[in-house]
Amino acid sequence: MIRPMTMQDAPVLIAIGARMHQESTYSNLDYSPEKLMELAEVITNNPEQYMCSVLEKNKEIIGFCIGFVTPHFFGNDLTSGDLLMYVVPEFRTGRHGIRLIKHYDAWCAKMGVKEPLLGVSAGIAPDRVGRLYERLGYTDKYTIYKKPSFGI
Repeated sequence: MIRPMTMQDAPVLIAIGARMHQESTYSNLDYSPEKLMELAEVITNNPEQYMCSVLEKNKEIIGFCIGFVTPHFFGNDLTSGDLLMYVVPEFRTGRHGIRLIKHYDAWCAKMGVKEPLLGVSAGIAPDRVGRLYERLGYTDKYTIYKKPSFGI
């Protein structure tokens, strides 16, 4: 089942997010549950701009997607992006990720997005995730370059 996040879900999502953080290319950066709780409030209070949908199996949250919609910087057509899309490792087989992506697509269409975007910037199985995105109609258009930490 996929449903909207509630503030009661936030602690569970933050704990799952910590797993994602450790698995990602961002694991060298700090992880702030307090900041994420503030973000959860922003998301739940601004449904015209954000969505957070949770994926449940047997009433247990096994993944989630956080998306946003915004006008292009050069015009008024809407685009979207994901802050993150994550399924816990033990549930990555089957159709769980596909269901989250299709849910995101439906939300984008409902919001009037002309160009939905998804990223693989966390670096978790990028080839596998990229192939999944392509099977669902996305094309590889952008590359993100990352500079190693300045050691600050």
